[in-house]
Amino acid sequence: MAEENEGGIVKKCKKCKCEEGGGSAWEVAYGDFMTSMMAFFLVMWLIAATNVKQRKTLSTYFTHPGATSLTEGSSQLPSKGVFDVGSKSLTISTRIPEMPLPTVKKEKTIHGRGLIPKVMKNTGGGTSRQKNTVRLYSIMMKIKQTIMHNKQLLRYKNQIKMEITEDGLRIVIFDKNNKPMFLPGSAKLEPYAKEILDIVAKELKNISNKIVIEGHTDSIAYEDSNLSNWDLSTMRANETRRELEVNGVSKDRFDSVIGYADTRPMPGTSPQDPVNRRIVVIVKKF
Repeated sequence: MAEENEGGIVKKCKKCKCEEGGGSAWEVAYGDFMTSMMAFFLVMWLIAATNVKQRKTLSTYFTHPGATSLTEGSSQLPSKGVFDVGSKSLTISTRIPEMPLPTVKKEKTIHGRGLIPKVMKNTGGGTSRQKNTVRLYSIMMKIKQTIMHNKQLLRYKNQIKMEITEDGLRIVIFDKNNKPMFLPGSAKLEPYAKEILDIVAKELKNISNKIVIEGHTDSIAYEDSNLSNWDLSTMRANETRRELEVNGVSKDRFDSVIGYADTRPMPGTSPQDPVNRRIVVIVKKF
């Protein structure tokens, strides 16, 4: 500092602080370094002090802090903090976010066996008709479950198709992969086909719905037989009726027994396709 006292004027010169110490930028850098080191050692401690499951829990906590809370046992961790070395264990408890949940209308189910098909919702005709549709759906599911639990019949499950239509319960059993329902050129049922029809009869005998049976063949004619496809399809439909009747279905339940020969092949198949050799059992809604 320089002073001049001549003429009554005094001048004082101060040195800039930046010239003395070089500023505080190094302090900021040092603070960042120490924070990074602390975070590094904290991560290393967590890796050593926790297992894989706990580390996943911690990851969930830091990525979604609003949905979880860190606790020790049934109480909150002590005031020392969740990273205290003395903490016994690190667990997580789910906390449901405090927000209104959307109202979802549940689909109706039948004894927990699945959703009711759309055709059942659009049945119309009042409560009685809808209840009848639900009953037929329940019967269909029981037949499916019985077949699925039968080891001998399980190999034939792809030869059985069941569905609820506007007319009622439709059960189709058809030939496939060299596994025919009837002996070639005859109306005698194979053992597996008899067993499937026995299962169907068991579920149908306790209801009063009318039944229609259809017989179908492919377009291949049997040269060594005097029977036409018309004869064969009608005989097979009638044999199916007889098998259901023997197993408890009342004879007055049958509305019609029809043979269609090869005039109605399954959609998307050729007339010679084995799947056209089939029996159709329709359980009417009323």
